[in-house]
This record gives sequence, C-alpha cells and structure tokens, in this order.
Amino acid sequence: MKKTIIFDLDGTLTDSQEGILKSIEFALQHFGYEVPDYETLLLFLGPPIVDSLQEHCGLTAEQAEVVYKKFGERYGTVGKFENKLYPNIVDLLAKVKAEHYTVALATAKPELYAREILEHFSIIEYFDVIVGANYKEGLIYKQDILQKALDLAGNPLTDDSGRRLAYMVGDRKYDVEAGNALGCISIGVTYGYGTEEELKAANAEYLCDDADDIVMTLNLEELMVRK
Repeated sequence: MKKTIIFDLDGTLTDSQEGILKSIEFALQHFGYEVPDYETLLLFLGPPIVDSLQEHCGLTAEQAEVVYKKFGERYGTVGKFENKLYPNIVDLLAKVKAEHYTVALATAKPELYAREILEHFSIIEYFDVIVGANYKEGLIYKQDILQKALDLAGNPLTDDSGRRLAYMVGDRKYDVEAGNALGCISIGVTYGYGTEEELKAANAEYLCDDADDIVMTLNLEELMVRK
C-alpha cells in the first residue's frame, strides 16, 4: 500500500524565523505594544500567532486579531521571503517522491503563504497535498490541519497487518502531538524551533538532527517491517 509522509513547513523545511519575528515586531511596534524579548519571541514559531499574542503579550482576542492583521501586511509582502531552505531538503523531498510516497504539507501558516513559499523555493512540484490554516474553514490548529491533509491524501493509515503507513515530520510539540493523536509515526526534527526536550516530552517516536537523518529513519522503518 502507498505510504504518506506529511511535513510541517516552518522549522522543518524552511528556516523562516527572520521574516516571522521581524513582522511580529513591526506589528506590535505599530500599535505601541511592548515587544517581548528574543527568547519569548521564539515561542511564536509554531502555534497560531493570534494565540501567542494573547499568551505572551497579554492582548485580548480582539487586540490580537488587529495586531495579526498588521503582521500580515509585512509578512505577506516581505517577511515570507525572509526565509531559506534547510540543508538537503530538496534531496529529501526527491527521495520520498521517488519512493512513491504521497507527499503532503500540513502547516499552521495560512495556505496561501505556504503555497507561495513552496513556489518561491521551487519545491511545490514534490507535494501531492498542501493544507494550511484557513480561518474561514475553522482550520487553525495543527491536529485539524493534519486531519484534512490525511483525508486529502486518501491513503489508508495502516495496512492489513496493522502496520502504520503515515509519517508526520515536524519541529514542535504541536506536530508530534497531532501526529500521535491521528495514528501517524511521529518524527521530531531537532534542527528547527523546538527543543529535543520538548519533542521527547511530546512522545516523538524518532528524533532527527538533519534531513539525512529523516531518510535514515524511513529506511530503518522499512528494514524493521521486512524482518
């Protein structure tokens, strides 16, 4: 049966920290709000920004929505391209595509931005399914986004022997927790924005230090099945 591999975007395929943080600072400063310290700003990388603005800046839901709209003005024009691919990501995507995986993206970033970024780096061709946040559809949190990606992939989660056929690859606990909840094999990457401790606490089944490690992990899974 065909296998599915779902990737997070920020902190997994691309290092998008610069554009996101600069755009958060821009939006907060525009309204005269205090900008959190760098370590706190790093916590914005992963969860929905509206939630982080409330949690880390003390904003109300209404204030956070206004700031997020201003964030989008900068991020949607400049910030999304203050970004770079992590090493060997193209090789990784080419490998899984050649092995006939259904390749999907599940990101809490708005889907329009996600598609533009994949096109910018000329890697959109590798993806069969792309799902991002869509507030109008109520797609905000990673588990819901991942569920839609799995539904669109259309492949079974297990084969007749119960072997799991779907992988979720991400850098934050939100990716791992969503993957575990939906029956995926969870792969946490340590080169992104989450710590190894965070990923272990979320019960990631595998930890990978780089794209080559992800390939080795997929090969290891295959060997275990064949034994």
